[in-house]
Amino acid sequence: MGKIHESETAKGPRALAQPGQLGGKFGRRHDLDALRAIAMLLGICLHAMAAYSGMPWVVMDNHQNETLEKATSFIHGFRMQLFFLVSGFFTAMLSARYGALGMIRNRAARILLPFLICLLTLIPLIMVVNVLAVTANASHPQDPLFRAIQQDDAECVMGLLEKGSPSLLEETEKRLRMTPLTWAVICESEPMTSLLLERGANPMAVSRSGENPLTLASMLGRLGLLKLLVEKGGDPFQATSTGNNPWKAAHQNPDETRTVVWLARGKTPEDMAALEQGRVAVVGYLDRLFRSRGITPDPPRATAAPEATKEVENLPGWMQGYFAWLASDQMVVNIGVLGINLLQENLLDHLWFLWFLWWLCLIHAGLGWIGRFASLGTARENIGLYPGLVVALALTWALQFFMNLDYYPRTLNFPVGPDYSSGLIPKPHVILYYAVFFFFGSWYFRLGDHACRLGRLWWCALPVAACGAFPLLFVTVGDRFTNPLLQTLFTWLMVVGAIGLAHRFFTIESRWFRYLADSSYWLYLMHFPLVVFVQWQLFYLPLPALVKAALVLAVAVPVLLGSYELLVRHTVVGRLLNGKNPVRNQDSNLTDMPLIKQGHRMV
Repeated sequence: MGKIHESETAKGPRALAQPGQLGGKFGRRHDLDALRAIAMLLGICLHAMAAYSGMPWVVMDNHQNETLEKATSFIHGFRMQLFFLVSGFFTAMLSARYGALGMIRNRAARILLPFLICLLTLIPLIMVVNVLAVTANASHPQDPLFRAIQQDDAECVMGLLEKGSPSLLEETEKRLRMTPLTWAVICESEPMTSLLLERGANPMAVSRSGENPLTLASMLGRLGLLKLLVEKGGDPFQATSTGNNPWKAAHQNPDETRTVVWLARGKTPEDMAALEQGRVAVVGYLDRLFRSRGITPDPPRATAAPEATKEVENLPGWMQGYFAWLASDQMVVNIGVLGINLLQENLLDHLWFLWFLWWLCLIHAGLGWIGRFASLGTARENIGLYPGLVVALALTWALQFFMNLDYYPRTLNFPVGPDYSSGLIPKPHVILYYAVFFFFGSWYFRLGDHACRLGRLWWCALPVAACGAFPLLFVTVGDRFTNPLLQTLFTWLMVVGAIGLAHRFFTIESRWFRYLADSSYWLYLMHFPLVVFVQWQLFYLPLPALVKAALVLAVAVPVLLGSYELLVRHTVVGRLLNGKNPVRNQDSNLTDMPLIKQGHRMV
């Protein structure tokens, strides 16, 4: 049951797609082409909204909106999963038409070569824009109280506290969720720190990054600040939720200290030698406090991994070992004085998906060769649609258990959807997660589901996902059984529903959608620095978050489309990304190579 029979296709009997078939058997699926373009364009929308959603981002505007927060989570919950499924479908089409080697040559030209070019050109540009934007964002606080603290304006601070609500003293800014006291400490201002403590500020308030005023004072080597905080009730023995405490902070790696201070203030410490001398005094002070309680602390090792969080501590031992490996420095390579974590560092930015696709295409070719020699192809195709979907759901659910865990304080994770992996070495659980969708798409091509039975209940799947599963994700946060199950259901309902919706409305080729499909690759590759730049410029304007997000798109999208039309579409860049013809026929976008012979197929 669930197998797609010949009589169930849209136009009478059709055989299942077989590798090496010639002629028109592999006509374009215009609906899936449209979905691939929509997935790319949704990525631009997501990044445009990110600055105003409250999620960690390059530019974090003080004007934020809960609707945008939910919208970014909603899009992230299914967008790239849908993209990888469609990519797997077209990869299988390429393999069936041109053989595994032909597919690899095509993917090398369309994926690997653009990736390498962007790695050498676009990524450095993104890094420059990011540094400038973060520096401007961090060094110019938008909140009046934080500006007054930065300027050491005691009179203004007192006036704002007198006029404001009692909760103003503990209200956090939007970027790193620092309280006014935390900001005073990171600005290394003893007068402001003393003033806020006298007003009753909480010395143990924890920021988004897991720091509190005591850990920051210790990290900065400011003994005077640390003593003030301890005298006013700060506990130097208490660790934060990320396992950090003043003792560890005083032994922090200098490079990491520079990063923390730069992210918070927009500039690095001016005198690292003085900072290190201050840390010696802090360590001596903390050592005396520890010994007064009969404790002899050991200096943390510089290469020690962060302590496991409570979430990770409750996992099975083998999973704890896996996350400990992820959090370790085993994948760090030293280039001069710079240590780069190939697993954790954000080296690829938004281009990670190209790196993932390339590896999955290589694996696809390898599995094709193995299947050919082991005669596994027919057995794979005899699996029915619904049993195959159940297997994909089970695998997704299993891998979702690895997601959304704070196993490494610097890791960017999302409340909905998979983790982020932009290192040169993909995180195993993340690439395996996307591999489920990629290979489901490949298998789905072989089923020859011309009637799109997979998405025929789209009218039911999409409302259930959006109105049922999605809201429940936020109700079940922390439930390590129910939440992954709901995440899996939401993702697959959205993916299957989107496929059915596209099949209902986009089966006939549209010149408008063809243009979007052609341009979407370029738009997505190039959008990131432009979007961040516009967000940076809008940072200073007192406009609502929804208006700013709309302005980012209103500026970025026309510029990107104009650049595609003028600089890409009819140029060598367009041929590199989309093939020879700017206006393509139904079989283009696959490859410009001739068909392979029937007797020499390699799938």
